[in-house]
Amino acid sequence: MWGKALVEHPDVKVISFTGSTESGRQVATAAATQLKKVALELGGKNAILVMDDANLDLALEAVIWSAFGTTGQRCTACSRLILHRAIKDEFTERLVEATRRLKLGHGLDPETDVGPVISAGALRKIHAYTGIAQQEGATVLVGGRIWENGGGFFYEPTLFDGVAPHFRVAQEEIFGPCLSIITANSLEEAIQINNSVAYGLSSSLFTQDVNRAFQAIRDFSSGLVYINHGTIGAETHLPFGGTNDTGNGTREAAWTALDTFSEWKTVYVDWSGRLQRAQIDTYDEA
Repeated sequence: MWGKALVEHPDVKVISFTGSTESGRQVATAAATQLKKVALELGGKNAILVMDDANLDLALEAVIWSAFGTTGQRCTACSRLILHRAIKDEFTERLVEATRRLKLGHGLDPETDVGPVISAGALRKIHAYTGIAQQEGATVLVGGRIWENGGGFFYEPTLFDGVAPHFRVAQEEIFGPCLSIITANSLEEAIQINNSVAYGLSSSLFTQDVNRAFQAIRDFSSGLVYINHGTIGAETHLPFGGTNDTGNGTREAAWTALDTFSEWKTVYVDWSGRLQRAQIDTYDEA
């Protein structure tokens, strides 16, 4: 199912894999027997942190797009929203209203905000997480239902409130239009919550304080960091990739992609007519 024949074929020298962490481990294990180069782009459990001094209009727009754009089926999709307690109630109220206004429909319809998920299996998995969230003690503020009117695999954009950082819906990749709301009392606590997952792909902070911004840049344990922007970007000129269970340290896009798909060749040409000894071999004959 994960391309075993291709991965193990001796004529395939480089493997670039995008998929689940579980499948990525299998790919890396199989490729290691032939010492192949492997680039892995795996799961993510990305978060947007909104502080008490944030531009809430901008943050709301970013959260809606990052969580529900491409129906949440994106490795950089925001699936956790960590709100400072001081603005939690106000922002949540505005988020609920904005989420309810989202229009489901055909993905090619320009009026559509949220399209279908990829398959019936994905739809069942996403809906199962709604049940898991409720069992863990979370409240469904919006959505939580399969949308029957679309003639396809549609799930209503869903908000889970009252989520604790250790809940499964805050730890596991759902890959659908589901967003968990978590409350924090400070930036330090919010950063700790952000870093408390197995993945490390994309993190975002909304603040007007440059010192807070640089603190997050330093302390986020993710490969991508955004300040006053959602977790989804389109910066193809910059390295893309994550830490921990998100991958094996390789970076795609930009110039760093060349590291995966090329080999270094060291060439030494000497026209001096005399032997040059390496530094390790030089000594004082006197």
